[in-house]
Amino acid sequence: MKVSLASLTRSAAKADLFIAGHFKGEKDLKALRKIDPVFARAAEAAISKKRFEGKAGEVFSSYQAGYHQAPEMLLLGLGDKKEITAASLRKAVGTLIGTANGRKAKSVRVLLDSFLTDAVPVEETAKIFTEISILATYKFTQYKTKKKDDPAKAPESLELVTEKKEWVAELRPAITRSEKIAKAVIYARDLNNEPANVMTPPRLAEEAKKLAAAKKIECQLIELEELKKLGMNGILAVNQGSVTPPVLIVMEYGEEHKDKGTVCLVGKGVTFDTGGISIKPSKGMEEMKYDKSGAIAVVATMGLVADLKLPLHIVGLAPAVENNVANDPTRPGDIIRMYNGKTVEVMNTDAEGRLILADALSYCETFKPTAIIDVATLTGMCHHTFGDKTCGILGTDQKLIDAVRKAGETVGERCWQLPLWEEYGEAVKSHHSDLKNVGDGYAGTITAAMFLKEFVPGKTPWIHLDIAGTAWCTANRFDCPKGANGFGVRLFVELLSSWSPENISKK
Repeated sequence: MKVSLASLTRSAAKADLFIAGHFKGEKDLKALRKIDPVFARAAEAAISKKRFEGKAGEVFSSYQAGYHQAPEMLLLGLGDKKEITAASLRKAVGTLIGTANGRKAKSVRVLLDSFLTDAVPVEETAKIFTEISILATYKFTQYKTKKKDDPAKAPESLELVTEKKEWVAELRPAITRSEKIAKAVIYARDLNNEPANVMTPPRLAEEAKKLAAAKKIECQLIELEELKKLGMNGILAVNQGSVTPPVLIVMEYGEEHKDKGTVCLVGKGVTFDTGGISIKPSKGMEEMKYDKSGAIAVVATMGLVADLKLPLHIVGLAPAVENNVANDPTRPGDIIRMYNGKTVEVMNTDAEGRLILADALSYCETFKPTAIIDVATLTGMCHHTFGDKTCGILGTDQKLIDAVRKAGETVGERCWQLPLWEEYGEAVKSHHSDLKNVGDGYAGTITAAMFLKEFVPGKTPWIHLDIAGTAWCTANRFDCPKGANGFGVRLFVELLSSWSPENISKK
C-alpha cells in the first residue's frame, strides 16, 4: 500500500472511499459540512436519531455519486475522546483498513484532522496511520495457486488529507520513516512465514547476506568448520541431529560511530524445532517454523537501521540451526563445552534455544559492546504466563530495562519485567558440569534467563526478551493476519533511534 499526505481540496480527483473519524457524543460536524454538506446532513440526521453514536468500531456510511471526495463517505466511531490512546488508535486504523477492504475500495482518503486528540500528537497519529495501514494489508500468499480466490483485495493507496496546509511538509518525513519501518516488519514477516523446508539455516544466511549487500553493511557467515574451530559447541550440539549445516550470521552497521557505543542484538534462529530426542507433542508442531523469529527480527532490524542511517554502531548476531533427529542428535545427559569454556549438561534437548544463544552472547565480547539485547521465542512458560499480550523482559541493568520497556510501549510491542534474583541461579547448577540447560520445572522463563546470564561477557549491561507468546498470531489481528507478525523490529528501531549513554547505568 502507498501512503501519502495532501492538503484537503474539493478539486482533487475522487477516491473510492472517504473516511472521517467521529468521537462518541460529538454533535458538531462543522468540518465535515465544509467538506461535503450533503453527507454531513445525512450523518447529523443519523446522530440525532441515535442510529450512529460514535462508539469504537461503529460505522455510518452513505453512497452517492454526487459526493465531492468519494462516492462513498463513511464515519468511523472512535469511542470516548478522553479514552483515546496510541494503542486504541492503532486498533481504530486497523478497523478502518478492514472496513475499506470489505468495501473493495482501491483508493481511500482519510481526514487526518478528525482523528486527533491531545493524548496522541499529530506526528504520532500520522506515524500510526502509515504503519498500521501498511501492516494491516499484509498477506502471505506465496504458496497460493489460486490467488483470485483470496478474500477482497486490500486498498492500494491511502491518502491522508488535512485542512492544515503547513502539516503537509512537516509530516512527510515522519510518514516516509514509518513506511520504511513497516516495510522492514513485512520483510521479517515474509521470512518468518516461510516453511522450514524452504527457510533453512543456509537460506536464512543467504537472505541476510543479500540484505546486507543491498544496504551496504557488513555481513560475516561463520559456518560449520569455523564454528568447530571456535568451539561453539552449543550451536553445534543443537544442530547435531540435522543434515542441514548451522551458521552464525554476524551483521555490522555503523562502525564509524563506535565512539558513541556499540549495541549487540542477538536473535534465536531455530528454523525448525522438533525438540530433538526430547521430542515435542505433534499438536501445533507446525508452528515451530516460527522458532526463528528472534533471528529474523535482528536481521530485519539491521537492514532498517541502515535505511534510517542511525548514528550508532550496531552488531546483529543470529545463530541459525535446525533442531532435528535425522542424523546423530545430542542426547539428554550429554555434556558440552561452550564457546566461553563453561560446561553444560543437556538435560532436555528441547531447551535448545538457550544453548545457541549462549555461544552468540559469549561471542559478543569480540565487539566490546556497551550493551547486549537478545530476543528469542525461548520458553512456553512465558507464553503461558503472558499469553500474546506482552513479552517477558529480564536483565542486569534497570535503566536499560526501562528504556526497552518505554520503546515497546511507544510502538505497541509491550514488555513486562520478571525478576532475575541470584537465588534462581541455583536451579541451573549441575552436579556433573558447571550448568544444566533446564531448571527444576518452576519459573522456567526466569531460570532460562539465569542460564543465559552465565554467558554474557563481563559486566556488560544485558537484556533478554522472551517473545514466545508474541512472535506470531494464532488468529487474524487488526494489524496482522494469522502468522508471523515481525515482533521486535519496531521496538528495536525505536530504542536505537533515541539511544543515549543514559540508557544504561553501568558497563
